Amino acid sequence: MGEAARPFRTRHRGPTPAPASAPARPRLRPAGPADTSDLARMIAETLGGAGPIHEVELKATVHRRQAHDFLGQDGYSLVSNYFLRHILPKCLTQHLISPLQGAILSNMIGRQKRGQIHATHAELADECGVQRTSIGSPLESLCEMNLILKVKRSTYQLNPRVAFNGNGDEQADVLSQLRAAKLESRFPDELGGPLTLFSWSDVG
Repeated sequence: MGEAARPFRTRHRGPTPAPASAPARPRLRPAGPADTSDLARMIAETLGGAGPIHEVELKATVHRRQAHDFLGQDGYSLVSNYFLRHILPKCLTQHLISPLQGAILSNMIGRQKRGQIHATHAELADECGVQRTSIGSPLESLCEMNLILKVKRSTYQLNPRVAFNGNGDEQADVLSQLRAAKLESRFPDELGGPLTLFSWSDVG
């Protein structure tokens, strides 16, 4: 007889291992003070995957504009061309604004910092060349015209749509605060007193 048949043995295998996944690509993060990573290296790694890192040279050219050159050392303000071209000339020639009112308004435009003016009657009178007692009535008239707003004693807000000292974001913040107050005079978006003769469609 031949050899006895050997029993058939089965080999038990474990679970089939999952195929290896590709290495995750690094994610770009915004560069800033909190992230000191090499931005050029991060870009190269992201674009090149797992391959060799290619050095990337980034260049930037900064062009500095020439500074404005105005009289004195007080800086400058942005003034509405519409106000300068259409409103102020007619106000002066048709006597809607007196010479003293014009002088006070001009002084306040020159004094303002982000639209805020801090000045006593005595200080305004001294720089306008008049008596202190002559300042009160013209100031009230300028308030009625919505060219300025009295905030409290010796503190005023220049209408930021007439003139402003600051950037656009700062002006937008001031306008937002004033509009949120919903003043009965509709400051700063409408002119008042004798200046209502100017078309709202043009002013707005």
